[in-house]
Amino acid sequence: MLRDFALKDGRIVVKQTGAEILLNSEFIREFARGASFAAEVKAITTARFARAQFSAGRHPRTRICFAPAMPYPWYAIWPVSQLAGMDIVRSPAEADILFYFEDSEFADKLPMQTAGKPVLNGTCLDIRKSTVGRHFEDVFGYSLDVDPMTHSGLALQKSERNGVHDGQILPCPYYTPRKGYVYQRLIDNTEDGRIYTDIRTPIVAGRIPVVYLKRRTSVERFSNDNFRVELTHAAAQFSAEEENKIVAFAAAMNLDFGGLDVLRDRKDGRIYVVDVNKTDMGPPTALPHHDKHMAMNALAKAFRDFVAGQLRTDKAA
Repeated sequence: MLRDFALKDGRIVVKQTGAEILLNSEFIREFARGASFAAEVKAITTARFARAQFSAGRHPRTRICFAPAMPYPWYAIWPVSQLAGMDIVRSPAEADILFYFEDSEFADKLPMQTAGKPVLNGTCLDIRKSTVGRHFEDVFGYSLDVDPMTHSGLALQKSERNGVHDGQILPCPYYTPRKGYVYQRLIDNTEDGRIYTDIRTPIVAGRIPVVYLKRRTSVERFSNDNFRVELTHAAAQFSAEEENKIVAFAAAMNLDFGGLDVLRDRKDGRIYVVDVNKTDMGPPTALPHHDKHMAMNALAKAFRDFVAGQLRTDKAA
């Protein structure tokens, strides 16, 4: 585990993605919260397994293998698979179902052997911002991306890479676009002009079991730091048409399990999907403790149902 990280100028660098995390007291507090929650999840699942050992007619647990990498406990799929009652195994040969898990934006092909088994997120190989923008426009019928050389006004410059949180507001026309970056409309995702809200939308096989409202100040706007997170549900945040389009967008991205960052523009009232994460982290550390358990159990139920359906389909084939 430690070999996947490095220290540089007071920051922790994730070697695989290049993402940098400031090593400060806030990070230490958040890490401690995450570790505590992971320990609770492990204790709950261990107790459930022990009780099942003594129950009559118990069924064998589903075995899931993550490849080419294993998720750490701070990734949402770790508590979800634990709470769904699945055994995580390291060998694809031992697994009932596989999960393509690689914290990268793009792959030419699936970098793992599948042995003919179902692979979740197996065709979700490209989550670059340009791909997000293209599929968003196809599904929603309006554009997120702008041409920085012809756009008039402010725009947001972002790296194609995932999880780097390097958004920068630029005036346009901007005549020297940077390679490896995209340019998007600047969305005013506030209700009052002061507090910015990201509508984090987990996806499980075309379902939206829960929604997080991640509140940020103007200073934190393009970071991953939230001063408050609230648990809600899709019907409270989206119209039926919007929800259907979000699900259609996730399908276009081939996303079986992951998270979408959705913003609602204060000016035009429309929603914009600005990010896709197939290795979603969670639950957010700022979410109240009770809500963390509610969210993960809701995701676990949806995930358990999805996997069971995939295995039934595979056997029928």
